[in-house]
Amino acid sequence: MFSAFSDVFSNLRTNFFQTFLSVLGIIIGVGALVAMLSMIDGLELYAKEMIAEKSSLENLVVKANTGTRIDGIYTERDTAVRLDAAIVDQLLDSLPYKAEGQLTFNTSSVGYTPDSTKIGLRIQAFSLPVLNPLPDSALLHGRLISDNEVTSGARLLLASENVARRVVGKDGTTADAIGQHLHFFGDSLEIAGIIKSDDEENFSIAFPLAAMAGMTKAPTPDPVLNIALADVNDVLDAEEFTNAWFRNRYPAIDKPVETSTYTGYLEQLAQGISVFRWVMGFIIGIAVVVGGVGVMNVLLMSIAERTPEIGVRKAVGANRRDIIGQFLSESIAISAIGSFFGVLLGMAVAFIAAPILNMIVDELEFRVVFSFNTILVVSVVALLIGVVFGTYPAKKAAGLDPVEAIRR
Repeated sequence: MFSAFSDVFSNLRTNFFQTFLSVLGIIIGVGALVAMLSMIDGLELYAKEMIAEKSSLENLVVKANTGTRIDGIYTERDTAVRLDAAIVDQLLDSLPYKAEGQLTFNTSSVGYTPDSTKIGLRIQAFSLPVLNPLPDSALLHGRLISDNEVTSGARLLLASENVARRVVGKDGTTADAIGQHLHFFGDSLEIAGIIKSDDEENFSIAFPLAAMAGMTKAPTPDPVLNIALADVNDVLDAEEFTNAWFRNRYPAIDKPVETSTYTGYLEQLAQGISVFRWVMGFIIGIAVVVGGVGVMNVLLMSIAERTPEIGVRKAVGANRRDIIGQFLSESIAISAIGSFFGVLLGMAVAFIAAPILNMIVDELEFRVVFSFNTILVVSVVALLIGVVFGTYPAKKAAGLDPVEAIRR
C-alpha cells in the first residue's frame, strides 16, 4: 500500500492536471458529504434538545394496572398494586441508575367556593420531590407550599387564576383569594398561592398528596409514579428493570404495572432524520461517483503509459493477482488522499455555512457536529470508490499480453 501511495504521487508529478482533477472530484464529493452529514447531525441534536425541553424525555411513568379488558369491557381487578412512598423508596434503592421519583394523583371533582358556588375542579395531589417545579414567574400571589408542608400533609392548596376569580366573585381581585378556603372531597383547604394560567378553562388546583388521608370523601388515591432519570440514555433500560422488579415483587399479579416513556418522539425523529440523510446522501453521492470516474480515467491513462512496465513484470513472474492488486491499491490510495482532503474541506464548509444559515433562518439553530458515523461513512466511501472504479482498469492491466506490452 505504501508503494501505491508512492506511485500516486509519482503520477501526480508526471500528469499533474489529470491526476489533480480526478482527486479534486473526490475532494468535492466527499467534502459535500461531510458538510451535509455534520449539519444534519447538528440539526438532529438541536431537535432532540427541543423535544427534551418540552416532553421530559428523561422521565419514566409507572402506573398500577388496576383493571383488565375482557372482550373489550374494562373491569376492575380484585388485586392490584398500590403505589406508595415505601414502594417508591424500595424501587429507587434497587434501580441501578441515578433517579428521583414523585407520586402524583390526578382526578376531578365538584368543589364549592366560600359562598357555596359550584366549581368544576381539575385536581392534582403531589408528593416530594417535585420533579417539575414552578418557575417564580408562574406565581401571581401568595406563596408555594413548602417541602415540610408537603410531607406533613398541610391543608393548603395552589389554585389557578380562574379558580381564584370564582372564589372572590366579580367584585374582588385574584389576590383576595389568598387565605380563603375551597371546599371539596367533604373538607376544605386554604388557598396559599395563585398560579398564572393562560387557559380560560383551566380550573385546576394542587395540594399535598398526604392531605388526602384526612379528607372524608376523598377517593382512594391511585397515584402515578414519575421517575426522572439523570441520564436520558438510561430510560429504556430503567423501564425494563422496573417492569421486572414489579413482576418479581408481585408474582401472583399478571402485569402489575404499566410503564411509558416519551422516547417515542425520539424514535420518530430518528426515522425522519434517517430518511432525510439517505435522500441527501443519494443526491450528493452523484458528485462522489463523478470523482470515481475521474479515478478510473487516471488509472487507464497510467496503464497506457506503463504498459511496457506491466509487460516486464508479467514476464519476470508477476501473475494476474499481483497486477490487479497493484492497480487496485493505487485506486484506493487516490481515493484515500481525496477523501482526506475532502474531510478537511467539508469541515471548513460546515463551520462557515452554519453561522450564515443561522443569520438567514431564525426558526432553527444550525450546528456542526462530527460523529463517529460520519468518519465511518467517509472511510467506507473511500474504500468503495477505490474498489469499484479501480476494478476495470486493474483487470485490463492484468489482461495485457506480456510480449505485446513490452513491444509498445
